[in-house]
Amino acid sequence: MAIGPSAVERWLDLSTEELRTQVSRLVSSRLPGDHAVWQAIRRQPALVPRIRGVLSGLAATAAGSKDEAMQKVWISKARAALDQVVPAPVKTARKPVVKEVPVEEPEPVIELKQPEPQERPQAKPAPAMLFQEPS
Repeated sequence: MAIGPSAVERWLDLSTEELRTQVSRLVSSRLPGDHAVWQAIRRQPALVPRIRGVLSGLAATAAGSKDEAMQKVWISKARAALDQVVPAPVKTARKPVVKEVPVEEPEPVIELKQPEPQERPQAKPAPAMLFQEPS
């Protein structure tokens, strides 16, 4: 089965093992998150949790293999592509004409002065201590 936006619609009917094969191929293809395949997957709300489960299984399978680091990077990018929110196109509305209103005089600013720091009395020096030698 091919990996494409039209093929994604049939992934809901696949067994877990077949879906695992398809997701493994999708992960290794390293498509960007805004690719049409990822967009088609995100449009299928029942498919997203199944793919998350398959990605967890792939991560567990990759553990301990010589390609573990590479596989984990690809899987984390696939998870990010699943979680990516594509903003809907924004309709631009005409801005209403705003009439200028005369500005009121601002309230006078009252300056608050902080109290001046008071001088601390100087501490008395400690008395000198005399020690006697034991006799």
